[in-house]
Amino acid sequence: MPAGDGEDAVRFLDILTVASAIARARAAGAVAATHLLDAIAVLAGEAEMEEAAGPASPLGRGRAGLGVEPAVRDLSQRWFERLGGAPEALLAPEDLAELRREIQALVRS
Repeated sequence: MPAGDGEDAVRFLDILTVASAIARARAAGAVAATHLLDAIAVLAGEAEMEEAAGPASPLGRGRAGLGVEPAVRDLSQRWFERLGGAPEALLAPEDLAELRREIQALVRS
């Protein structure tokens, strides 16, 4: 799989990090597929973080831990392996589109 070399490339780790931040801001118990889609939208410049995360208290939500839905964990592990296990791995635009389609399928299921 080719790594992206343009400004449209997104790091896989950034998707996971932003999705976690969105889930936390929404006081979710676990990172869900919808959080991944929102993270991609933020990183692609299609949405603002404030829109995706919603209003957040400056004092935080007081939640200790954040889980990951099993289907999201499976998808993340599969893509991480596909990208060679490198946290800095970039998703080229066509790979990002494929990942988005897989996540959309999870949301629909």
